[in-house]
Amino acid sequence: IFIGSITKIIALAKGGSAVAESLGARLINVSTRHADERRLINVVEEMSIASGTPTPQVYILDREKGINAFAAGFSPNDAVVAVTHGCLTSLSRDELQGVIAHEFSHILNGDMRLNIRLIGFLSGIMILAQIGYILLRSRSSSRKGGNQAVLIGLALVIIGFVGQLFGRMIQAAVSRQREYFADASSVQFTRNPGGIAGALKKIG
Repeated sequence: IFIGSITKIIALAKGGSAVAESLGARLINVSTRHADERRLINVVEEMSIASGTPTPQVYILDREKGINAFAAGFSPNDAVVAVTHGCLTSLSRDELQGVIAHEFSHILNGDMRLNIRLIGFLSGIMILAQIGYILLRSRSSSRKGGNQAVLIGLALVIIGFVGQLFGRMIQAAVSRQREYFADASSVQFTRNPGGIAGALKKIG
């Protein structure tokens, strides 16, 4: 579990840009002249000042038509903010500002680091299930040995999935509270409760 967790955490801790690019996101040039992209860059810079955090690189998921956004990175210094094409084109400036401020709360309050650790822990638990599957597929030349391998493999699969179930329940509970806090922080940064409220209504 420890090895699986550490391996996953190291892979995710390479920086927000590595995470964004692995999802197919495109980096927006800060000197872009595209109207929607220019508006997004300006909003990110405004929220960076409001939250007192370094200005992150900005990415866009061009093929995603739904309204969504995320912050990625292990610390504020290597964080990025990414939005979907739908988020960029469907929201008003105030609504976009509310969404970006929400993501800045995740950056400022260390939620990204917490999520990376939770994902790493869940990946470590799933290693047990994967080892179990390998044992179930393997066949020993000895019938007795084969039966033992099957029993051990079955036990590991069950332990792995039960562990992940409880791990995901913990992750969901933590994430829900962090999302509520990020919504509140969005209002604090923008001084405009209508921004995030309007965005959430459109998402709904």
